[in-house]
Amino acid sequence: MLRARFALLLSGALGADEAKAEGVARAMELVHNASLLHDDCVDEAELRRGHPTPNKVFGTTVGLLLGDLAFAQGLEEAIDISPNAPKLLVTTVREMTVGELQEEFLKGATAVSVDAYMGVAARKTGALFEWAGAVLSELSPFPHEQADPPRLACAAGILLQIVDDIHDYTLSERVSGKDEGQDLKNRRLTLPCIYAVSDTASRAEFLELWDAKEPDAARIARFLKDRGHISKTREKGRQLVDSMLAMIANLPCKAEAKELAFFVEIVAKREF
Repeated sequence: MLRARFALLLSGALGADEAKAEGVARAMELVHNASLLHDDCVDEAELRRGHPTPNKVFGTTVGLLLGDLAFAQGLEEAIDISPNAPKLLVTTVREMTVGELQEEFLKGATAVSVDAYMGVAARKTGALFEWAGAVLSELSPFPHEQADPPRLACAAGILLQIVDDIHDYTLSERVSGKDEGQDLKNRRLTLPCIYAVSDTASRAEFLELWDAKEPDAARIARFLKDRGHISKTREKGRQLVDSMLAMIANLPCKAEAKELAFFVEIVAKREF
């Protein structure tokens, strides 16, 4: 429920109506879960949050239809928030889908730049956060820099993606509740791997591990850690956190903004 919590905390920092903020939080969770249901079908994932995925239990067709249902319910929530909220949400889902398509087209590619990764993350994960930031900014009764909440929120989404990329190579299946090495299985270069490929000192050895007939996720994880690429990925996340904290400091409701800042710090350090 990180998205819902973020929405409620950002709402508090903006002084937005609590009932409307709860609608934003519900819409975020529903649309996010719709994307997860679809992702699990595309990736043929068998585990999510420590439980078998719906596509594993009931089949791909049911998984896809459940995703469609969740999106429809999310859009229904948005209708009750403001006249602009559902229109923005439709645009957001389009951006999320474009991000997913970009990621799909990059499967198997080893010439992926950090900028390309950030662009995909901004669409795939950041767009839904950005929607919440834009809607809550409109609902705020207090003067503030209108561009900051959506920018701040998009950064929060990218931060979540970076943390997830780290977890894919540092957390066990028991802790993460997801299949281990899922990105490796799907031949997706995530940020730690992109840093490895872009480093002339480690590129050749990393590609040898990556292109093996049966890539060993544990060996790749050790390599990324030992060569400092996991640490570099954490540093990138830290840069995002610092930029977010600067924007949070300018939000109108200072006590609530401090709660949001604390939450952002916790999200960056989470181990689940």
